[in-house]
Amino acid sequence: MLFSLSQLPGPAPVYAVAAQAGGVTLDSGGGLHPFGGLTLNTAGSPFWGNWDIARAVAVRPDGSGGWTLDGFGGIHAFGTAPIAITPAYWSNWDIARAIVVTSKGSDGQPDGRQGYLLDGYGGLHQWGGAPVLTGWPYTGTDIWRGVAIHSDANGVPDGGWEMDRRGRVVAFGAAPALTTGLPSAPIQQQLHVVGAAGYVVAKWGIVQTFGSGIAPYWNGYTDWGGSDVVRDIVLVNPANPVAQAQPVSQAATAAYDAAVNAGGGVVLDGWGGVHVFGGAQVNISGYPFWPNWDIARAVAVRPDGSGGWTLDGFGGIHAFGAAPAARSPAYWPNWDIARAMVFTSKGQDGQPDGRQGYLLDGYGGLHQWGGAPALTGWPYTGTDIWRGVEIHYDANGVPDGGWEMDRWGHVTAFGAAPPLTIAGLPNAPILQQLHAVGSGGFALAKWGQVTTYGSGVAPYWGGYSDWGAWDILRDLAFVNPTNRRPGAQPMSADAANRVTGATTLNVTNGVPLIAQTHNLDCESAALRMALLAKGVDRSENWILAQMGADLRKAVVDQYGDVLQWGDPYETFVGNVNGLDYNATGYGVYYPPIAMAAGRAGRATLAKEGWTPHDLYVEVAAGNTAVVWVPVFGYWSTTMRWWTAWNGRQIRYTLVEHAMTLIGVNAAAGTVTLNDPNRGYVRTVSMADFEAAFAKFNNMAVVVY
Repeated sequence: MLFSLSQLPGPAPVYAVAAQAGGVTLDSGGGLHPFGGLTLNTAGSPFWGNWDIARAVAVRPDGSGGWTLDGFGGIHAFGTAPIAITPAYWSNWDIARAIVVTSKGSDGQPDGRQGYLLDGYGGLHQWGGAPVLTGWPYTGTDIWRGVAIHSDANGVPDGGWEMDRRGRVVAFGAAPALTTGLPSAPIQQQLHVVGAAGYVVAKWGIVQTFGSGIAPYWNGYTDWGGSDVVRDIVLVNPANPVAQAQPVSQAATAAYDAAVNAGGGVVLDGWGGVHVFGGAQVNISGYPFWPNWDIARAVAVRPDGSGGWTLDGFGGIHAFGAAPAARSPAYWPNWDIARAMVFTSKGQDGQPDGRQGYLLDGYGGLHQWGGAPALTGWPYTGTDIWRGVEIHYDANGVPDGGWEMDRWGHVTAFGAAPPLTIAGLPNAPILQQLHAVGSGGFALAKWGQVTTYGSGVAPYWGGYSDWGAWDILRDLAFVNPTNRRPGAQPMSADAANRVTGATTLNVTNGVPLIAQTHNLDCESAALRMALLAKGVDRSENWILAQMGADLRKAVVDQYGDVLQWGDPYETFVGNVNGLDYNATGYGVYYPPIAMAAGRAGRATLAKEGWTPHDLYVEVAAGNTAVVWVPVFGYWSTTMRWWTAWNGRQIRYTLVEHAMTLIGVNAAAGTVTLNDPNRGYVRTVSMADFEAAFAKFNNMAVVVY
């Protein structure tokens, strides 16, 4: 029988095995969850239940198995995948982050013989004879999360890419630069490169692709909502002809958006406490804390939230979180004179690393450290008025000048920095810090008031709070101040009223009232009250001991007027338990009182010749002052002179007295004083006070 050609049976067709497609999700406990039609042999895959220790997964494209990486470095084969021998194992140290299997068997599938393991510090460990690669980043901090390998024309590894937790990708070896367009947020977990494209896996399972040609099959995919459970996702044959958006739950989307747009900042209180607000994620572990001691002065935070540094008033710089240690260029033991700091050097991760920077002292002196360029032209006054500093950089990012701000908010440019004017600052000596942010910046006043300048400063204020009228807020640092819906700073009514009162001279400071314990130690008692207002308690006897006493008897004439005696500008004159009217005891003037305040750890502005208005401004700004006046009721007394043993002419009255000036009300024309003579609070007219104040040539010690 003859058959036509059309009737003859042809050879049996050879059908290729259908290509696998889809993907698999690895959860934190090691669970594997295929989706998109992928048939994956997961037999024998490790599972640690509620222990968050699984870190990465690699899958054979044919679905026959793969490997799971645990945080200690163990590589666990599942399905029919061959065993892979890990090149490094860190028992009980969760530092392994990613793996890439580079060798293939005769079936064209990854076989586990060779590959690379990434640790969190950036170290790349090859196994099984894989080529040694060089040039990869190493930071010594646990920030690196993903790795992908580049191969030459013969398929031999010759470089690659490492990705840190903020999505920054660093190429090494022969690998070209890689642009991913990732948002800068500390949520990125894994990097996968597919040809000239790829994708990144973030927390909550959010996948962002880059390049072209990545079209996943997403059917059947689910996430864990806002729970941080997803550790890796591997896409198999992501060439879906029908574009599909990743099905992400509303809760996962919300968590991702909150992290990507995370902004806020930290507030530093005077005791060293660091308080996070907004959505900022800042590692504040290990910050220094000095309870009941107002000595913290400034704070700096790494933009990735990994840590930062606190400056104390003596010049000590203290790292917290994962920030590297910084070595202070100057230290003034027991002298509260350090005011601000700026970090100018960055590490391989792009974050400030503490190696170089500048420290500002209250006199205006600028001290560089770690090889930072010496800058010139900055102001120096010899008085403690400078509070904030920022640095200007040239086109190459090298410091070439900057700005210093005094406590009134006056900004002085130096070096190559252009002039800077900040509008809207309160007209009072209450400014504390100056910070540059983006194309602008902000100045910080007491009680937390922020005044921005320039552009690009839009803080997230959620969760921010102040301490009301308590002058304890010392610095504030923003993290990612790019709020697309910025709002006004939330200030408490008490804090806002203190700022207003500082400019309108309408403030009464909260100062404990005490009565002096000796007949004539009114100056010590007045200083003790001023110190207590700053959170420092020193007894009157301690203060007296700092000043010493000249116990020699006075030389008087037949009328009882003093002709010669000790020098109250140098020490206490007479017996503190004596009597003034018979010249057996007298008192002390401003220099020894200022010296005692300094030994108690507080800065002062001490002098004669104060204009009353300037003194009122200081009090309204939250400071208290020891003032010299005659005993209340004797304010019209006549002043006389004696000659000190050293020849100095001493202006005196035997009803000499000192009080603590605690309040001022310009509208009412009054001042308020704590009188240690039996412990009275006295509110008197400005005219009466100023007449009495003039008796001692307007002598006062303002305590800061």
